[in-house]
Amino acid sequence: MKPSNNKYDIDSSELPYREDETEYQDQAPHSGPTRSSCNTESEYYSPPSSPSASTTSSSNGSKNEKLLASHSRRSTPISEKKDADNTNNSSEDNDSFQGYEYESSKRPHQRPFYRRRKFWLFCVISTVVFLAIFIPLLLIVILPKVAQAMINSSTMKIMRMNMTNPQETSVQVSVEAAIEGIPSLFAAKVEFLQPAQVFWVREGAGSGQIPRVGQMSLGVIEKKAFAKAQFTQATTFEIADPVLFGEFAKVMMAADTFIWNLKATINVSVIGRTIKDLTMDKTLVLSGLSNFANLKILAFDIPSDAPNGAGALASIQVAIPNSSPIGMSLGTMELDMKLKTAYLGRITAKNVKLIGGQETILHLEGTILRQTDPVALQELSSMVSNYLANTPTTAYGQGVSVLPDGVHPVSWITTAITSTKMSIPLLPPKPLSFIKKINISGLDLKMTPDQPWAPIVASPGISAAFQMPFNMTLNITKVYEPVLTLGYKNTPIADITTAVWNETSSDMAHNNIAFTLPTSSMPIQPAARSAFSDFLISVTQQDSTTFDIQGHAKSSAATALGNVDITVPFNTSLALQGINFGKMKPELNGIVVAGSTVDYVILNATVNIPNPSIFTVEAGPARLHIIASVLNMTTYIGDVLIPNLRLAPGSNPLQAQVHFMPKDTDFRDAFFTQYIKGTNFAASIYGDANSSPIVSLAPVMENLKMSTIVPGMTPAPKLIVGGNGTTSVGQFLSTNEVMLQVQILNPLPVNLWVHQLTADVFWQAFPFGSIHVVQTFPIKPNGIDTSPLVKVQIASSYDFWMFMISRFIPANLGVLTGATVYVDLTAKIIATVDGNKGAGYEAGITYSQNQVGVFLKIGFSLAGMGLGFKKRSDDGVEVEAVEDLSKSTSSSSSSSIRGVYKRDVALMEEHLALEPVQEDTTAYLAWLKRAVELSYPEEAAQDPHGMGAWART
Repeated sequence: MKPSNNKYDIDSSELPYREDETEYQDQAPHSGPTRSSCNTESEYYSPPSSPSASTTSSSNGSKNEKLLASHSRRSTPISEKKDADNTNNSSEDNDSFQGYEYESSKRPHQRPFYRRRKFWLFCVISTVVFLAIFIPLLLIVILPKVAQAMINSSTMKIMRMNMTNPQETSVQVSVEAAIEGIPSLFAAKVEFLQPAQVFWVREGAGSGQIPRVGQMSLGVIEKKAFAKAQFTQATTFEIADPVLFGEFAKVMMAADTFIWNLKATINVSVIGRTIKDLTMDKTLVLSGLSNFANLKILAFDIPSDAPNGAGALASIQVAIPNSSPIGMSLGTMELDMKLKTAYLGRITAKNVKLIGGQETILHLEGTILRQTDPVALQELSSMVSNYLANTPTTAYGQGVSVLPDGVHPVSWITTAITSTKMSIPLLPPKPLSFIKKINISGLDLKMTPDQPWAPIVASPGISAAFQMPFNMTLNITKVYEPVLTLGYKNTPIADITTAVWNETSSDMAHNNIAFTLPTSSMPIQPAARSAFSDFLISVTQQDSTTFDIQGHAKSSAATALGNVDITVPFNTSLALQGINFGKMKPELNGIVVAGSTVDYVILNATVNIPNPSIFTVEAGPARLHIIASVLNMTTYIGDVLIPNLRLAPGSNPLQAQVHFMPKDTDFRDAFFTQYIKGTNFAASIYGDANSSPIVSLAPVMENLKMSTIVPGMTPAPKLIVGGNGTTSVGQFLSTNEVMLQVQILNPLPVNLWVHQLTADVFWQAFPFGSIHVVQTFPIKPNGIDTSPLVKVQIASSYDFWMFMISRFIPANLGVLTGATVYVDLTAKIIATVDGNKGAGYEAGITYSQNQVGVFLKIGFSLAGMGLGFKKRSDDGVEVEAVEDLSKSTSSSSSSSIRGVYKRDVALMEEHLALEPVQEDTTAYLAWLKRAVELSYPEEAAQDPHGMGAWART
C-alpha cells in the first residue's frame, strides 16, 4: 500500500472509537489550528473567542464536509488529540479553544485486553494443559469416590417382599424396592457382583451379634435419567440357618418393626464410565405383622349345633390389615380359640396368603365346644350377652400348626405361627337389632306442679319380639330384672327401672317377651330436661314421634353351648302416633252462661279434644286463650280454664270454663248478636308460658295451638215472643202512637237486665213504627217476661194514613175487634247479664226477627181524634189544631172531630158525610179515607189512585 503523506492517514481499523462519540472530522494542512465537532446532537460548536477558527471553518468548509462524510461515526484520531493536548499544556488559558475541544470524556483510549490476540492465545494453551491433567484425575480418582459417597448416602426401601413356596432352607421371594438419594439427573446401572447378604439386627444386641439369616441374588438395576431407581425382581432367599430363621420369623410375626442389614459388592455405570467394586451396606427398618393386630370381624355365625351334642359349629370371617411389606404363603393354619380361661375349641383357616401392604381375609371354621365348668359358662354367658349388645369380647387364637402346602410343615414357619397369639374381637360386623318389634298398649305421663321434673309414668303392657342372630338351639326359660331407659334422639331422659316381667303374656317359643310398667315416678335427669321438653313437644305437636327404649333384661337360656345367663339388650327406636294439637279440632259444646262480673261473662262449656296416640298426658290445670272471628273482625275474646288437662287415647270431653271478655265493644256486641242468631265462629285456642303452673310444660304450652268452632245458640232463640196493644182509630190516627207491652225471652240461665230497647217495626216491608225506650227492667232466667207499657211511634203523614186505611186495616180487619198481627222488627237491646248496671256484664244486641205475633185491638171509633189531623194555615204552613170542638156542637160528625179550626168545621161538615155505623166496614173505611183526603188536599190531589206511597212503590 502506498504510504500517505498525511499524518492522519492511518489504518481506520486501528482507530478506537465509541458509538456515542461525535463524528470524526479531518483537518486540511494549514497553519491555523483545526477543531473537531464534539456535539452529541450532531451540531458543531464554534467558540466566539477564536476568529481563526471561524476563518478556517469557512475556507475549508467543503473539504471538511467530505471528510465528515468519509469518516462518519468515527472518533477523533489519537494523534490529533495528542496535538491538542500539547497545545493545551503550552497555554495558560484553560478556556482556550484547544482545551474546550479535547475534553476528557472524548479522548481516545486503549483497546480492552480481552480483544487482544495475545490474551486469547494464552487462554487456549492454558485450557488444553488443564484438561490434560484434570480428566484423568476425575476418571481415576474423583469419580469412584463420588460414586461410593452417593451409594453410602442413599437409602434402600423395600415396599413389598412376598414369600412363596417356603422350604426348610429357602423361600421364593418377589421384591419390590427402591434406592433413594441418587441424583435423578444421571442415568445409572447397578450390578450386584455376588448375592446380597441379609443380617438380622436383633433388638438390644451388640455390633458383634448380628447374625446372617440368608442371602438373595439380585439382578442388574437400571435407572433412567430423571427417573427413580425403583425395581421389582423375583429371586430365591437362601436361608442360612432354619433354626435362626425360625427365631427371626417369630419376631417378624409378633413385632411392630424389625431391622435387616443388607450388604453387597456392586458395579455402578454412570456417564459412560463403570466404577467397580463399590460397597453397598444398608440398614432396613421394616414393619412387622404385630401378631395380626387390628384384626376385624367381618362375619360371625353359628350355623347349627355340632354333631353328637358336642357344641355348635362356628364360622368366622376376619380381615387382617397388613402394614408390613412382608407377605407369606401360610397354607393351612390351625388356631386354638380361648376366652380368658375357657377353651372354646379349634378353628382352621385354609389357603392363607398374607400379601405385603394389603388386607388379608381369613375364613376360620371349627367347633365351639359345649361348656359345663361354671367359670367357663360365666365367660360364655358374657360373650353371648356382649355380642347381642354390640359390645366386643376379646377371644384369643393361639397358633397350633401351619402347613404351607396343606400337607407338610416347615419348621421355621411352624415356630413363627405357634408363637403367634392372635386377638380376635368378637363383635358383630354391623350392630345387631336384637329387638325386632315393640308394642306398647299405652303410656301414661302425669305431671304435677310440685314435681315438674318427675312425672308419674305407667304402662299396662309393653311387648317385644326378638330374634337371636344364631341358628343353634336356644330356649329362653326366664326373663327378669329389666332395666330400661327412656330416651329421645339418642339422649337418655329417665330410667324406668320398676318394670315387672309378665310371664303370662310372654311367648318364648315365638320369641316374644312382655312386661308392665306400674305407676311410678320417673325423675328426669337434670342434663336431659331440655330433651324431655323436646320429647313432650314432639308428642303433642307432631303426627309421629320417635323415642328410644334402651336397657336390658336378664334371661336364663338353654343352648347347644350349655346353660347360660344372657343379658337381653333393649336398644331400639320406636315411632308412635303423636297427638299433634295443630291438627286437632276440639269441639266446644254445651256452652252455658253461668254468671258474670263487670269485666267478663262466665260460660261453662265442654271442650272435647281427640287424641289419636297411645299417650295419656295429664298436665293438671291449664289456662288457654281464645281468638275468634266475627264479621271480618278477629281478636282475643277470652280464656279457657281447664281444671285438669288430661288427654287419654280417644275422645276427651273436658269440663271447662270460658271467661268471655273481649276488649273491643264493637266486637263484643257483634259476637253477642251473632251468637243469639246461632252463628258458628272460627276460633283458635292457644297457650303461652303461663298457661300451666307446671314449669316443665311451659315449652309445650307455648307451642300449643288448636283450631276450633265456637257454636252459636242452637236453636236460635226468638227474643221477642210477642206484644199486646189496644187503641182506637181516633187515637191511632190522631196521636200517631200505639201503647204496647212486649213479651221478651231470656235464653240465659241468669237474670237479664234490659236497659234500653230500640226497634223498628215493619208490616210487609212497610215501616209501621218505631220504639225507643230507655227503661230498666229484668227478664227472669230461662223465661219470658212482659215489658212495661212502651210507646210505638207512628209516622204522621198522608202516605202512612192511606197505607193504614187502604192496606193495613183491610188486610187485618180483625184488629178492629182484636187480633194478632204478624210484623217484622229490627231491634237493638242494651242489657246486662246476671246483674243490674255496675254489677253485671253489659252488652248490646242487634236483633232482627220476622213474623212476630202482636195482639192488636183498634177500636172502631174516631173518639179522641184531633191531633192526628193536620190543616194548612192561610199562608200554607202546616199547623196542628188545639181546640176540642166536640164540647160545643151536637152534630154527630162534629162530636167526633177534635182539634179542627172553627172556620173549617163548616167545610168538613159540608164535604164529609156522617160517620157510618161500625158494622158497615166498607162504608166506614171509605168515610175515613175521605176524611184523610180532606185533611191533606194537596197530597190527595197528587194521588189519583187514592192509595198513598205504598201503591207507588
